[in-house]
Amino acid sequence: MSIGLKKEFEIKLTRVREYLQKVNLDGVYLKKRCNFAWITCGGDNRIIDASEIGWSGVLVTENKVALVTDNTEFPRIIDEEIMDLDMEKYEINWFKDELGESIKKIAKSKNIATDVGIPTLKNLESDFDRIQYQLTEPEIERYRKLGNLTSKVFTKIGKNINLGMTELDVAAMISFELIKKNIQPHLILIAADNRISDYRHPIPTNKKIEKYVMYVTVSVKWGLNLSITRFVHFGTLSPELKSKHEAIVNISARLILNTRPGRKLKDIFEEHTKNYKKFGYPDEWKKLHQGGSASYRVRDVKPDIETPESELVLGNQAYAWNPTITGIKSEDTIIVYKNHNEVITEDKEWPLIEVRVGNEKVNRPDILIK
Repeated sequence: MSIGLKKEFEIKLTRVREYLQKVNLDGVYLKKRCNFAWITCGGDNRIIDASEIGWSGVLVTENKVALVTDNTEFPRIIDEEIMDLDMEKYEINWFKDELGESIKKIAKSKNIATDVGIPTLKNLESDFDRIQYQLTEPEIERYRKLGNLTSKVFTKIGKNINLGMTELDVAAMISFELIKKNIQPHLILIAADNRISDYRHPIPTNKKIEKYVMYVTVSVKWGLNLSITRFVHFGTLSPELKSKHEAIVNISARLILNTRPGRKLKDIFEEHTKNYKKFGYPDEWKKLHQGGSASYRVRDVKPDIETPESELVLGNQAYAWNPTITGIKSEDTIIVYKNHNEVITEDKEWPLIEVRVGNEKVNRPDILIK
């Protein structure tokens, strides 16, 4: 095991054990795909892509950490997912309903919670998610790599989109390019021409591209969720679209720059809605959630006007903001550090617009015009 991986694993075990003490539990069994990926430092326990529940889990108690899985999945999980992570390993029969009792026996306690609703165990509260918000250094490196791979895929696709292609053609390109890099497209949205303005979440159809296309994905690797949106336009932009794009670029830049450690999400959101008004589109923020913090879920927290005062931006936390104006959108994934923010989905080969706000600046993606 590398020194970095060992340290990351130890940090996560410490966080879990501190949580157990806080909520008076003796242990927790993590089987959801997001939680399994987090505790195993990037492992994948999925079988069915559409399910959030995996087929193997990790038990953590005050003095024990153990893989507990059925005999069908045991060999692959050992060989390919947890590898040399230091944990005990328990194999149970798939054909017996013994998981809950086995976990209690291994933990030597009945005071065990789980994230997947095993009848003989307690239910894990959603506040457990919070211990995952601040990324470790190895997680940041993995996130950066995912951002680099995904953004380059999107640049390649943008250069290869042609008139007459269908939305499904573009969706197929995204799937092909990501999956061959062992990246899972958790979400794919494609809209051509009028569908961009008509729908905020346009699943791909057989509609052909006549002039303008938006393509979106949430890509997942090592359990980390990364969001990105890009636009391709054939020919000169209309004055209306040009004006909307200029506005959303400025709104997006300010939102990114305002996302700083220690700031209240409520205050950031209130300022964000005022920027919509400042740039001429006061009510557009009401038509779609604006994104929020991200990590092992597509969004951990989606701020709105009722966000609690206690919800703060953390250092080493990822955010995926997606402000929109009808017909245009700006979406990238960032990581917030102590002294700056990094847009991890930025690709220098994609046309960029430098936006200056006071003494700060940030690049935002332009529309690729062909």
